[in-house]
Amino acid sequence: MDNASIIRNTINEIPRVEGPVAVTEYSHPFCAMAYSREPLDLEQYGYLEEEFFLSGTANVYDADENDLPVVARQGLPYKNRILVRRPKSGQDFSGRVYVDIMNATQGYDIEDLWHRNYLWCMEYGHAYVGITSKPVNVMSLKNFDYERYGELNWSNGELVPAPVISRTATIPGTEEGLFWDMLSQLGVLLRQDGENCLGGYRAEYIYLTGQSQSGAYLNTYVSYFDRYARRENGKSIYDGYMNIVGALVQRSIRQDKKIGNLRLSKRNMHPSSTPYICMSSEADLYLFNLFVEGNLLQMKIENTDTPEDKCRYYEIPGAPHTDIICPILSALGEIEQAGGKAPNLDPKLLENINDMHVEYYVCGLLEKLHRWAAYNEAPEVCMPLIREKGDLRRDVNGNAEGGLRSPYVDVPVAGYVASNPEDPEGICGVMTYFSREKVEELYGSAENYLQKFADYTDAQQREGWITETDAGKLKEWSREAVKKIFENDV
Repeated sequence: MDNASIIRNTINEIPRVEGPVAVTEYSHPFCAMAYSREPLDLEQYGYLEEEFFLSGTANVYDADENDLPVVARQGLPYKNRILVRRPKSGQDFSGRVYVDIMNATQGYDIEDLWHRNYLWCMEYGHAYVGITSKPVNVMSLKNFDYERYGELNWSNGELVPAPVISRTATIPGTEEGLFWDMLSQLGVLLRQDGENCLGGYRAEYIYLTGQSQSGAYLNTYVSYFDRYARRENGKSIYDGYMNIVGALVQRSIRQDKKIGNLRLSKRNMHPSSTPYICMSSEADLYLFNLFVEGNLLQMKIENTDTPEDKCRYYEIPGAPHTDIICPILSALGEIEQAGGKAPNLDPKLLENINDMHVEYYVCGLLEKLHRWAAYNEAPEVCMPLIREKGDLRRDVNGNAEGGLRSPYVDVPVAGYVASNPEDPEGICGVMTYFSREKVEELYGSAENYLQKFADYTDAQQREGWITETDAGKLKEWSREAVKKIFENDV
């Protein structure tokens, strides 16, 4: 059997399913919504949460002289876990499934997509599936509850001494590169009738996403495996892809023997015929420079819509890398039990944290991705952030120019720094409200500001960048901002 046939056959294997795994007084899934910082009662939204274990075999791949995957080791057994959230009633299911490559940067599973889109998913009846993406996260699960997760396995089949575990390196005797086949096989499973981890609901559209480090994983998967991960009708297993704040980087296809994990590098992808939306927050253009060679401000991703290459790229001015104060992040006690690195919640850091709600635009772009995949309506092209003299060009308020705009920066009452200089990784960002005098100078009155903000927000809603619900939240944000400025005279 030739190399391409082996890849396709492995991709189309259907993993064995265990679950839903029982939830008891003494055992629950890591990332369970009932144990988040502010517990979320999914029942009130008509949703349920289930965990499953998936078992199968996966290959390890190298890249050949044409940078295409070749099988290096074949048929290694694995056992991994997924988390599913879906409507309790099939009548409420939209037919869409959003698969999230759970982030591994802190050494435990972080559901970055769910944190961005959970309210949107539950408003419109979409299903969410998160998949564990790295052996160190499997170890954190075993730390958290060994009786529950003890059989999870990413072994490379080699006998090694007892491992010394760190948060950044992988675990000796495991192979991160098994993940690509796990990801494809999950997509195949979700498309099955009957036992598909979706309660038997038929998935009409399945979209794959990744954020930050997981966005690097997504770029690697799309570049190497989208061409092989095909259904009988020739369409991709996944109907579309969205890379959230990880657009400019990717991972190696196999662990680097020297550093012991998948190497991080600048994006260098093969084109994909499957619709692909990718975005960078302003912070990403600085953050990832700490980890890869070269200046990411010099990178350019082309917007294309041809049969062979479908890509849209957006940069969001003022936007931080992620949201560390989201209420449904795992509680600190859960993280401690898993042995992960807790987020930096120093009050000094949080006092002026950038509170730009990037999630509204993430959900808008997810909707545009669906229209591209389902109706061949390619999203609008936006110019990137404007570069000038080796940096970003900024207006008189210090806000970056160009990119996918928002009322935060076009009808501003604050100046935004996307990368917080007090945080060495720059993921938080800071903001500084204008004085009352400056707001009155710009708008004449609070009422005029609120009207301009509302008009701008309504226009973005009509254009599909944000939903009606999120437009309402933006307007509420503007009212609260005015209260802070005019009552406290910031």
